[in-house]
Amino acid sequence: MKRFIAGLVGLAGAATAVVALPVSSATAPAQAATVSFAAVDPVNALKRQFRTGRGVRLIETVRLDWKKNATTIRRKGTLQFGPSGVVAVDVVRRASSSRPVGKDNSVYVQHMINVDGKHYYCDVIPTDAHLPVSKSWVRASVDRPLQKWGTVFGDQEINVFEPATLALLLRASTHRLPDQGGIQYRGTITPAELRTASRSFRETTSFGSDGKEKPGKITWRLWVNNKGLVTRLVTRDAFADLIDDYASDTRYSDWGAKVTITAPPADQIIDEDDVDYSTTRQTPPNAVLEQPPSN
Repeated sequence: MKRFIAGLVGLAGAATAVVALPVSSATAPAQAATVSFAAVDPVNALKRQFRTGRGVRLIETVRLDWKKNATTIRRKGTLQFGPSGVVAVDVVRRASSSRPVGKDNSVYVQHMINVDGKHYYCDVIPTDAHLPVSKSWVRASVDRPLQKWGTVFGDQEINVFEPATLALLLRASTHRLPDQGGIQYRGTITPAELRTASRSFRETTSFGSDGKEKPGKITWRLWVNNKGLVTRLVTRDAFADLIDDYASDTRYSDWGAKVTITAPPADQIIDEDDVDYSTTRQTPPNAVLEQPPSN
């Protein structure tokens, strides 16, 4: 099942909130203070967050419907910034399937850390039976785009931590509505348009078999607070014959929080190239508990 889910992430691109289907938002209370559009600059607000040792927390829920199989993915974690953007990530991702394939588990939980140019992952449920008893974490480089970018912005198609991508959304917005003291933007965007602005989208998605971009549009809604910082992003898309329906809902909080993300304990790490996938052990390793990152 993990290979199936990972494949969906590659085509498209864990937590407690539930995705709202269809995409919608509640009407703002009459007494809520509105914010002038001219007074809010989300792109510059994002850039000002790019400070060493500061970060943001996220909670995300994604739902994929494919051939009568519903997969729900929840992510919860912390991102750490540097002067140029995201430099480290610590997230827990939980995927559950309504119809597991073969003997695969219906629930798959993985803890992932990106830091200092390395990607670490720990299979929490089920544990990886190929690892030595004393090892829980596998270390790989972040040269592979799905590991690098997927950990940053998850199963959400749109990476709002890229200033150019955020600017594109704002330019493409067809409605801008006051929303509970902040601003709500909404609109649609094509994969081709997103590809022009988003490096992460270019590196994690592919063209169709005919060499042409798949048709379709991504419907999105973006909420920012009165400081211009993103608080929520909801997207919805259909991938023709690949996925019947796709919807994601990501919440962002604690912008500017002090964050220090470190690699897992060295004695629990094994390099990916050293894992012998031809053998399995009888005793499970000391797996990391399923819990959100503490940073």
